[in-house]
Amino acid sequence: PIYRGFNWSRPSTLVKKGRPMIDERFEAGMNVINELFPPTDGQEKPQPPYPEEIAADFAKFSVSTVMGDIWGREGLDKSKRALITIGALTVMDKPQQLKSYIEAALTLGVSRSEISEAIMHVSVYGGVPSAIQALAVAKEVFES
Repeated sequence: PIYRGFNWSRPSTLVKKGRPMIDERFEAGMNVINELFPPTDGQEKPQPPYPEEIAADFAKFSVSTVMGDIWGREGLDKSKRALITIGALTVMDKPQQLKSYIEAALTLGVSRSEISEAIMHVSVYGGVPSAIQALAVAKEVFES
């Protein structure tokens, strides 16, 4: 195959046609990922279920753009970015990603109360059903 799968714990696996796809933006993004989602007890980072045909390209795009370009900006600290992301994922009904970002927020020192308040705040903009689901995800993360 032209693409090999991407392993978040080993960025050197980001290869296309036998050539590494790593650059400064990607490295900056990986630094953010390692700050938000540090390895714990030997566990590897979750592996997104990308099809092999697009895994390397989409990993480079998402790590470089989302984490390197956006999360790496200086305008907001990462704790605030985490709360904004939790709010956005709540109103978009994305519980799988929400769980990861609640865990990241806790890693960054955001309190359980702040996370819960952010979810309650967006309930009036994105809908109470979305907030109910998000609070259930938060409770699951808090109790794990």
